[in-house]
Amino acid sequence: MDILGMAGRILLGFVLGSVIGLEREVNEKKVLGKNKVPTAILGVRSFSLTTVLGVIVGFIYLKFSTLALLIGSAFLALLLIFYYIDSRETKDHGLTTELAAIYSFVIGLLIATQVFPIQLILAVTIIVILFLSQKAKIKDVVEDVRRTELDAFVSYAILALVIMPFLPNQNYSISDFGVLATFLKNVGVPVAKISQIDLVNPFKIWLVLVLVTGVDLISYILAKLIGEKKSWLLTSAIGGFVSSTATTQSIAQKSKKVKQTDYLVAAAILANLSSFIQIAFLIGLLNGKFISSLALILILMLAVSGVLVFFYLRKRQKGKVVEKEGLKPEVAIIDLSAALKFAGLYLTISILSRLGLALFGKSGFLAATGLGALIGLDAVMVNTAQLAGTKVALDLAILAFIIANAVNLAAKSIYSYIQGSRQFSLKFTFSMLLVIAATIIGYLI
Repeated sequence: MDILGMAGRILLGFVLGSVIGLEREVNEKKVLGKNKVPTAILGVRSFSLTTVLGVIVGFIYLKFSTLALLIGSAFLALLLIFYYIDSRETKDHGLTTELAAIYSFVIGLLIATQVFPIQLILAVTIIVILFLSQKAKIKDVVEDVRRTELDAFVSYAILALVIMPFLPNQNYSISDFGVLATFLKNVGVPVAKISQIDLVNPFKIWLVLVLVTGVDLISYILAKLIGEKKSWLLTSAIGGFVSSTATTQSIAQKSKKVKQTDYLVAAAILANLSSFIQIAFLIGLLNGKFISSLALILILMLAVSGVLVFFYLRKRQKGKVVEKEGLKPEVAIIDLSAALKFAGLYLTISILSRLGLALFGKSGFLAATGLGALIGLDAVMVNTAQLAGTKVALDLAILAFIIANAVNLAAKSIYSYIQGSRQFSLKFTFSMLLVIAATIIGYLI
């Protein structure tokens, strides 16, 4: 290795160590006693020398591995002694600074030995510095995390990282299940017409599940970040991302407790507007061509919904104040049981729509889609997006989108009538009819 190359690597190690040390010195100063005298801390000089030592040990390792191992072992021993003395003096048993010192030493080794590209070493170092500098924020987040939230993140990790990678990414038809094919044939089902239809792909079904629950989880995080101090209207919008049906029902129940319902109607419409955005996002992830075909319809849906929200907010009676706490919808966190129920619902709708298309043509597909929308819109829309342009024509998929949306909004209107005040339900139903009309106009244009 040439002299210039060695000098450059030593200089790089010095700079990186200095930056890490600066962060530690700023954030980790310890104070003792009444005199507030700082203890010996690892700062800019310590970390820069540690990283340079790592570089030098790396160079030595290339020629004399035994000597390098001895020096490295001595460094670790000195660091352990420092930790023991420092923790006794300060009563602080944290290991962050010491671990950062070990990392700095390893960075020096990597720079010298060139095991990894310099760009990767720089990127990882910057990430580590950023992580170290966020100590207060990380503590606040950890203190604010509830057990149910931790369970939700673990559940999502199980769905996305434990189960999905091991599922087969291949299509299965009725012909792959001999016993089922024989049973259907015996009960008079024309198996020949449907035997080669792709009904199930375990990996794709689980991928959809991961996408939908991921959106729900992100929505919950946003709702948590908004917190108690923010607008109830914005909270309702976030609730719509998680579950527009549950949010609408929650708001409808509040309408029986107030005389002025315009705020509530605006909140319910906004929750459904959020669900339209969520649906568009999911469809866009799965089928870019289909989302392009739906562009005008989606724009009209969002525009009409936005105008209605603005109208009801402007129409409110002055002096009438609605309790903000009462308007906050209950936001659920994902769990494995709910995720599995969604997977079962999506699988059922997927199979029924494919069988309906094969046995009864377009009418069968539309009927299965409409019935599925009574239960939930996400599964229906995702299934339609996966079929659009492949198994079904785009025009038919667009029509299925309109029917499913209309059925779902009609169901929510019925819920609002059952659970809310008459004034609220009439205003909400009228608003949903306008949204449905907008989708029909978009389809006809």
